[in-house]
Amino acid sequence: MPGTGSAGRPTLVKPPRLPSSTKLQKGLEDGGKGETIRKATSRIGSAVSVASTSRMSEKDAAGLITDLTRLKAITHDIRIPAKELPHRRAIDLEDRNDDGFEFNDGVFQTEVALPEEQLDIVKRWQENTEVSDDESNIDDDIEDVFGEDVLSVSSLGTNPDDDADKYDTDLEGDVADMPGSEKLEEDMTPKGRYLKICEDMGIQPATYFIKHMSETELVMKFHGLGPIGMKAMAESLMINTILEKIDLEGNYILGEGTSHLTRVLKENVYVTELVLTDNKMGTEGAKAICELLSENKTIIHLNLSGNDIEDSAAEYFYEMLTRNAAIKTLLLQHNSFEEKGAEWFAMALNENVSLESLDLSWCHFQTKGCVMIVEALRENVGLKYFDISMNGFGLEGAKAMEETLKENKYLIKLNLSYCRIPLEGTPHIAAGLQTNDTLEELNIGFNPLSAEGGFAILVGIERNTTKILKLIDFGNLMIRKNFKELCDRLREDRPIKIKFGGVLSDQPRAKKKEDDPLTKLLNDPLNKLKRFVEEAGYRMIDLLKQFDTDNSWTISLEELQEGVKKTGIDLSDPEINELMKRLDKDGNGEIDFSELIEGDNENRLARREVKKYVEEMQQKEEQKEKLASGADPKSYMQLLEDTSA
Repeated sequence: MPGTGSAGRPTLVKPPRLPSSTKLQKGLEDGGKGETIRKATSRIGSAVSVASTSRMSEKDAAGLITDLTRLKAITHDIRIPAKELPHRRAIDLEDRNDDGFEFNDGVFQTEVALPEEQLDIVKRWQENTEVSDDESNIDDDIEDVFGEDVLSVSSLGTNPDDDADKYDTDLEGDVADMPGSEKLEEDMTPKGRYLKICEDMGIQPATYFIKHMSETELVMKFHGLGPIGMKAMAESLMINTILEKIDLEGNYILGEGTSHLTRVLKENVYVTELVLTDNKMGTEGAKAICELLSENKTIIHLNLSGNDIEDSAAEYFYEMLTRNAAIKTLLLQHNSFEEKGAEWFAMALNENVSLESLDLSWCHFQTKGCVMIVEALRENVGLKYFDISMNGFGLEGAKAMEETLKENKYLIKLNLSYCRIPLEGTPHIAAGLQTNDTLEELNIGFNPLSAEGGFAILVGIERNTTKILKLIDFGNLMIRKNFKELCDRLREDRPIKIKFGGVLSDQPRAKKKEDDPLTKLLNDPLNKLKRFVEEAGYRMIDLLKQFDTDNSWTISLEELQEGVKKTGIDLSDPEINELMKRLDKDGNGEIDFSELIEGDNENRLARREVKKYVEEMQQKEEQKEKLASGADPKSYMQLLEDTSA
C-alpha cells in the first residue's frame, strides 16, 4: 500500500537532492561513498523531470504521450503519468534550477503516492544514511524496487546513435540547429556564396560587385571580369532576388562567360534588362543568349552590340523572336551580319509582332539585304523604333523605303543616316514622307543628298497635311536659300525641328538654257510690228504705203525709223536695226513688199510654235499637280531638274 498521512492524504515524499558539482566532487573526495546513490537519484529524478516538467502543447500531446509510455514501460515507475500528462501538472512549481528540475526549499517535490518498499529506499536516499558501503548493494536495491532497466534511463540522450533505438522522439532536433552548437552554418547569402566561390576558384573577389550586389541595378563597365570572373559572379546571381538590370559592358567575358551567365538566368524571374555590349561573345555567346530567351520571358531589354556576332547566328535570333513574345528591345549594332542574316531578320519581322525597338546599325548589309529588311517592315505591326544606319541602302534601298513609309503605320523613329542614299533616291524618300502619318523623327544625315535633294525632301514634308513629323536631321548638309526659306515657312506652320549644316551663298550662274519660246516671241521686234498692224486694222500693204514716203515701193532704214516713231510702235533703236536686218533679205538696204510679206509668214510660224509650247506647258503643270497630289516621286524628280537648272 502506498504511504499515507494522518488525514489519509499521501505522504509527502522528498527525494534526495540532486548532486551539484560541489557535492559530486566532495563525494569523490570521500572515496566515492554515496556516489552510486546520488547517480541513481539523479537518473530517477531526471526521468521524473522529463515527464513532469514538459510544456508540450495540445498539438504535440500525442507524440509526447507515446514517449512517456515507453519510458514508463522501461522504468516501471508509477510516478510517471501517462495520458493525463498534457492536461494536468504532477508537480507544484516553486523553483527551477538550471537543469530544469523543480524544487521547493531545495527538495524535489511530488505528490505521487509510492509503494511501501519504494518509499523506504527513497527515505534512505533523503537521509543519506544507512547506505551500504558496497555500491553493488545499492544497485541491487534499485533494481529490486524500480526495475532492472531503471539504471539505463540516465544514459538516454548521451549517444545519438544508441538513443535512436532506445528513445526515439519527435522532440529531438538537429544538433546544428541548437543554440550554442559548435557547428557553424554555411553562409548562403549572395555575398557569402560569392566569397566562397571565389575562394574555391582561387580568384580575387570583385569589391565593386560585393558593394552593389544588393542593389536593383548592377552596372559594371570595363572591370575586366573575363570568363572566370563571370563564372564566379554568375553562381552568386543564382540566389539573387533583387537585381533587375545587369550591365556588364566591356568585360571581355567571351562566349564561355556568356554561357555561365545564361545558365543561371534561365530560371530567374527578376532581371528585366541585360546589357552585354563589347564582350566579344561571338556566335557561341549569341546562341546561348537566344536559347536563354527562348525560355526566359522576363528579360525584355537586350543589348548585344559590338560582340563580333557572325552572319550564321542570325538564325538563332529568328528562332528566339518567333518563340519569345515578351522581348521589347533588341540592340545588335556593330556586329557582322550580312545578306543571309538579313534574310533571317526579315522573316523574324514578318512573324514577330511584339518587338518595339530594333537596332541593326553598323552591320554589313548591302543593298540586297537592306531591301529585304525594309520590305519586311511594310507588314510589321509592332516595331516603333528602327535603326539601320551605316548600311548600304543605295538607290534601290531608297525605292524600297518609299513603299514602306507609305504602308507602315507603326514606325515612330527611323534612322537612315550613313546609308549611301544618292540624290536620285531623295524623290522616293520625299514621296514616302508625303503620305506617312505616324513617323515623328527621321535621321537622314550624312548621305550624298546635295542641297537639291534636301530641298526635295523638305517639299515632301510640306505637302504632308498631317504635320506629324517633329524632327528631321540632315546632318551636316549645306543648303541653299530656297531650302532656308521653305524651312522657315514650315517652322511657322507646324512644330518641327529641322537640323542641317549651314546655308550656301547663292552665286550668279550663267544661264545655259535659252528663254522659252513665249518670252522670245513677245520680245521679237517683228512680232511687235505685226501686233501694231493687227491692232490698227492694217494690212501689210497698208503699212508699206504709210512708211514709204518717196513712193519707191520700198522702205529704207530712215523711213522705217521715222514711221515707227510716228505710229508709236514700242521699238527701241536697236530693235529697229534688228528688224531692218531680218526683213532685208537681199541686203540692199531697203525692204520691198515681197520681203515684208516673207517676214509676215515667219511671224505666223513663230506664233504657231509658241502656241504649241504653251499648251505643252499647261499639260506639264497639270501633270505636276497630279503627281504631287499622288505622292509620285516623278514630281520630285522634276523639282530636282527645276532647282538644278
